[in-house]
Amino acid sequence: MVSLFQLFVLATLLLSTVLAIFIAFKLRERLTTMHGMVITMALGMNIGLTSGVLFGSLYQGNLYLSTIISIAIGALAGLACGISFGLLPSLEGFMSGLMGGMMGAMLGEMITLEQSAILTNIMLALTTSSLLLFQVFSSSKAKANNIEKKGWFWKPFFTFVFVSSFLLFGYQLDNNTNNYNSTSPDTKHHDLRGNQSDLAQQIKINVTPSSYAYTPSEIIVKESQLITIALVNDDSVEHDIEIKKIMIEENTNTKKSGHVHGKADFHLHASAKAEAEFTFTPLQKGVYEFYCTIPGHKESGMKGSFIVM
Repeated sequence: MVSLFQLFVLATLLLSTVLAIFIAFKLRERLTTMHGMVITMALGMNIGLTSGVLFGSLYQGNLYLSTIISIAIGALAGLACGISFGLLPSLEGFMSGLMGGMMGAMLGEMITLEQSAILTNIMLALTTSSLLLFQVFSSSKAKANNIEKKGWFWKPFFTFVFVSSFLLFGYQLDNNTNNYNSTSPDTKHHDLRGNQSDLAQQIKINVTPSSYAYTPSEIIVKESQLITIALVNDDSVEHDIEIKKIMIEENTNTKKSGHVHGKADFHLHASAKAEAEFTFTPLQKGVYEFYCTIPGHKESGMKGSFIVM
C-alpha cells in the first residue's frame, strides 16, 4: 500500500519535471547545447535514482517490476526535460534517467525500509536542487571571481532552508500516518496455551481467503515490551510470517506453532484454516519487513512493516 510519504515523493518528482520543462522552454535561447546536456543528465539521473529507490523498496522481492517502473519514469523525465534543448540533450537525459532508474531499483531492493526512506529523501533533495542549474548557467551578469553584493550568500541559504523544510514536511506525513493508522492493540492479562499468564500486548494478523495480504500490514510495538503475535489464517492454503535480522527474546514458557526457519530470527507458520501465536520481546528499535515465505506469496503482496519504537 502506497503511503502519504511515497505519494509526496511522486508528486514532487512530477512537479520537478514539469518545472524543468517550463524553465527550459523559457531559457532555451540563453543556454547552450552543452548546458542543456548537463542539466538534463543531472535531472534524469536524479529522478531515476529517486524513483528507483522508492519503487525498489515498495516492491521488494520483485526487482523486475520495480526496475521497469523506475527506468520508465527516469527515462521519460530526462527525455522531457531535454526536448527544448534539442536531440543530444534529450538523448542524454533519456539514457541518464534509464541508468538512474536501474541503479535505484537495485538499491531499493537491497536496503531496509528505514534506510530507503532516508536515501529517498537525499535523492529527492538532489533532484529539486538540480533545478538551480538553470539559474547558474543562464546568469549572464555573473562575473568570475567577483561578488557584486555583500549579501550574496542569502539566496543559496534560503534555498537550502526551503528545500529542507519541504522534504521534512513530506517525511512527517508518513510518520503521522503511521502513528495514526498503526495497530494499537490493548495490553491485557491473558492465559496463553494454559502455561502461564503474561501481561503482553496482543496483536492479531489476519489473512482472508485468496487476498494474499496481511491485515494489518503495519505493526508498531515498543522496545522491551512483551508482545504476542497471533497469525489467524482463514485462507485455504498455508501462510507464514518471517522477519529477518530482528533481535528478540523468546518467552520460554510458550510454544510457537509451526516450523522454524534456520536463517530467520522470527518465523511463525499457520496451516490452512488455522491459527498460530508466539510471545516474545523485541530488543532493538528499528523498522523491519515481515513477509510470507511461501513461493509467490510475497511477490503477490504478502508483506508489511514491523516497527519497534
